[in-house]
Amino acid sequence: MPRPAPADITFLSSLHSGTILSCPDCGMGLYMLTKKVQRGGRFAGSVKSLAGVPEYAGGGMPRRCPLCKRGEWWYPPGTVHTLQHGWVE
Repeated sequence: MPRPAPADITFLSSLHSGTILSCPDCGMGLYMLTKKVQRGGRFAGSVKSLAGVPEYAGGGMPRRCPLCKRGEWWYPPGTVHTLQHGWVE
């Protein structure tokens, strides 16, 4: 899956608690933020795995969806796909 085009990315200063990080391909929710994360911040300590998803381990989150094995939902250094907002940087 190619990187999202700049026109497809929303710039937000933060992601709030309850935001779901999701696969852009199959739409499944993967991780939920348990606290607010500032732009450029780290997810460590603020991510809860949803059912059937591997636990978050440091900076080594899988980029490919562990459920459909196709969708890439996270691009370093900080572009993620969310259920609520689509692609966010």
